[in-house]
Amino acid sequence: MSEIEFLGARLEKDIVQMVEDTANEEYTDKTNALKNLIIIGRKQFLLKKCLEQYRNGECSIDKCAEIAGITVNEMMKEAINAGIKSEQTIEEYREGLKMLVK
Repeated sequence: MSEIEFLGARLEKDIVQMVEDTANEEYTDKTNALKNLIIIGRKQFLLKKCLEQYRNGECSIDKCAEIAGITVNEMMKEAINAGIKSEQTIEEYREGLKMLVK
């Protein structure tokens, strides 16, 4: 288990209410609810950031998937859902697959 560290934060009432609502909905305490919301939020933040980098040609789809903590297939689906079209041709994709097999 990882080392635990205290982090004090001042939060707006509506955010505190979100944490309390989540704790009640998940039958847990506010600390665990806040941890889960932070983890989910971080994953969504990374996914959004990676999709923008991919859209701008700053990052490859496989690197984006690695950063976001999902599979390449899942990242491709996320890109499609975000309306991002690949500049890669089908032949280039096939060549990349051949290199992976080697």
